Amino acid sequence: MTQTVGESADARQPGSPPTARVISIVELLAGSDHPSLTLAEIVRHTGFSRATAHAIVGELVDHGWLLREPGSGRYAIGPGFVTLARTARQADHVDRWAAVAAHQLSERFGIAYFVARRVSPDMITVADHVVPAPLADDDTSPWFRHGQRVRLRPPICREFIAFEPEHIRSAWLARAPQATRARLRDVLDVVAQRGYSIERMTDDHVAMVEALSSLDTMSERLRSRVRDLLTELSIIDYLPHEIVGDVAVVTVGTPVRDADGHAVAAIVACPNTTLSAAELTELAEATRSAAAEIAGHLR
Repeated sequence: MTQTVGESADARQPGSPPTARVISIVELLAGSDHPSLTLAEIVRHTGFSRATAHAIVGELVDHGWLLREPGSGRYAIGPGFVTLARTARQADHVDRWAAVAAHQLSERFGIAYFVARRVSPDMITVADHVVPAPLADDDTSPWFRHGQRVRLRPPICREFIAFEPEHIRSAWLARAPQATRARLRDVLDVVAQRGYSIERMTDDHVAMVEALSSLDTMSERLRSRVRDLLTELSIIDYLPHEIVGDVAVVTVGTPVRDADGHAVAAIVACPNTTLSAAELTELAEATRSAAAEIAGHLR
């Protein structure tokens, strides 16, 4: 590409230094330490030349991102930037952020991922999913298709329940068969501590999730009986001492928690295979870190 008149050489370098300069000035004035500064003070804080700083603040004033106070000549954050920031804050970006993370993790580990979004106190929906191209023809997990809805019934979706207040956890546990409640309570404590749930792999796993998702179409009596049977037939999650050697894993679910600590979404890895304890830890921690980074933007 031919360099245009007035284009600096560093503008063509990776990272775009001119953009970084604009961001530096906006961040400087948007912070509480410096609500307004003169041009000379901006130059001193940023180390930019006076000509460069003057050109940037002039452009930002023209776009309403900064304003120049009459009389003092000091620069401050303008109404255009405040309006944009308010609009961005009010927008719900969780699905988009989680989807980007899921796609990046899927590419890194070569496995399917999906994003579960909480749409009501007892319901989640699949907001996005990605299956690597090599696995697309052999995709046998219809239960995480986009738009699929799943109720938060024991024993699934534990990552959405583990961080809830005790009365909510207790109400969820009360819906499980009596014989499984002690283990489920231990599992919820472990999930809250390590930051993710692990679904064991069984031959009937997909059928179990599909059955749990369709219970609303059954009578209350039959629904309760089927739910209890399915739960009793499953071994719920892995406790720490059980993760030894190779472990069979369907999913690893990591919650995205809002400012109040509630799980509003989850990024779910779907290895659906046997992993070594080290491989499971690497996968789980990478997914947990991605979810935690998104959660940081919500606080």
